[in-house]
Amino acid sequence: MFNYLSLYGYTISQKSWLMTGLLLALASIICFAFDRKRWSVALLTAGGFCLFVFAAISIPFLNFWDERFHALVAKNCMDHPFSPTLYREWPIDNAYPGGTWPETDWCHGHVWLHKRPLFIWQIALCFKIFGVSLFTLRLPSVIMATLMIPLTYRIGSLLVDRRLGYLAALSAAFSWMLLDLVSGHGVVDHNNVCFFFYVTASLWAWCEFVHSGRKWRWVFVLAVLSGCAVLTKWLVGLLVYAAWGIYTVSEYRFRLREWKVGQMAAAAAITLAVFLPWQIYTSHAFPSYYEREKQLNKEHFYLEVENHQEANTFYLNTIPFCYIGDSDYKDYVTSETATFTAKRVVHLLLMAAGFVLLLARCRKWSHRITIFSLVLLVYGFFTLAVTKMPAYPFCICVVGYLSLGMLLWELWRIGEKVVRRVGLRRTVLVGMTAFFAIYQMNMNWFRYYHTSSEGYWVVMKYNKEQFKKMKSLLPERTILFNVRGTDDWGNYCMPVEAMFYTDALCYPFPPTEADFRKAKAAGYHIAILTSHEVPDYLQSDPEVQKVDLELWCDY
Repeated sequence: MFNYLSLYGYTISQKSWLMTGLLLALASIICFAFDRKRWSVALLTAGGFCLFVFAAISIPFLNFWDERFHALVAKNCMDHPFSPTLYREWPIDNAYPGGTWPETDWCHGHVWLHKRPLFIWQIALCFKIFGVSLFTLRLPSVIMATLMIPLTYRIGSLLVDRRLGYLAALSAAFSWMLLDLVSGHGVVDHNNVCFFFYVTASLWAWCEFVHSGRKWRWVFVLAVLSGCAVLTKWLVGLLVYAAWGIYTVSEYRFRLREWKVGQMAAAAAITLAVFLPWQIYTSHAFPSYYEREKQLNKEHFYLEVENHQEANTFYLNTIPFCYIGDSDYKDYVTSETATFTAKRVVHLLLMAAGFVLLLARCRKWSHRITIFSLVLLVYGFFTLAVTKMPAYPFCICVVGYLSLGMLLWELWRIGEKVVRRVGLRRTVLVGMTAFFAIYQMNMNWFRYYHTSSEGYWVVMKYNKEQFKKMKSLLPERTILFNVRGTDDWGNYCMPVEAMFYTDALCYPFPPTEADFRKAKAAGYHIAILTSHEVPDYLQSDPEVQKVDLELWCDY
């Protein structure tokens, strides 16, 4: 346990945010034990914010894979939000060995429609308000992850009681997966945090809708939030409508007048009004890009995309990884995440027990049917899809948090019966709850992947400083050649970080002489790194800037 709580490798700033978050969370648990529920939720939300800030500042460079693309596209969207681009301009075709990549390719191309734009717009807005930095890149994720704490509290309170609401919210605040996503680590990041938030928020609005006696104001709220979810990730954002339909049938059976179809139709129209304009606009403004991404989305269901094909039991096996985790996991994207050990079997059984208890304790039979059906629907859909990644079914993470909270709920109930002395009971329950939260935070994983003990950190930090030096040397409207990017998993021809830090258009190899003349005639300043071979037609041109800086792992 001492090694588990070690702060070795963290900076003073990281330690400060982490310790503040832990102390606020501990104060929150103590308030909860003394039945100060409002204070407990407020302190937990503040503590969760500190923990998410700690996560956001824990990695001092752009992460592989997706974060660097999101950062660059968001930076470009500051000036033209309705024309998201990876390469801000397209003066020449990309220069890559063995030919050129098509302009529509999502990781080498021009217009970028690979992800829905809402989370990109949120990051671009933060860049506009607070300036471009790694922290402002991750700030929307910090805010949305923090808001999931009171949302989870309210959902649990409406489904069972305020005790479950609090304990589930505690699980959300200490969710290692959510913390990891906020940091931008791995192959999933801010896009998923945004999506999980809007799905959770739409389910919260639906719970309020049912609790209020199906008042119209909640129809508008849940419809807008569902539209935002679709505008972030696509049609799984309509999950709240599945909940609505299942609940309506199970609660009112065939009493069709009680279905209030008019509310459903109005909500659907509002949701369509939120996301459909973007689809119509991009299909007309960027037809080739739109068709390419539409095809790629379809391929995720029936083809293996980017080596993410796993067995049909993959999502069942990765439930312990997503919600509790342990230090033995080494990667998001390998089959190792689906390998069972004795510890992971215990974790899975605990999750299953919590889920069963949650269904048993729900106030209404129709709530049980809805929750069970949603889990079955989400896991069934993503299991049928050929392309699989652990975070895909995490869109219903609130159910996982409620299941973990239910375990603590039962322990509190048993503790109140078994331990008669009030002071001792509170001490035991506070200690047990704090231990559970810290265990769920998976600090060994965090220290391994979020400190400079990782070897590639040295390379990434060095190259970041080199990019900043390049920025100071390059004038506006520069095209910089020979920037091959940092080697990662054999895909080293993507100078995305260089474009983010330098503001130049960067290409991994020298241009052909024809492309060079074309770019020069278009008024671009041409520069090239001399750490790789420089062709004679560039070497002999005195107007071409030779940049004598070297990147590491730049093969």
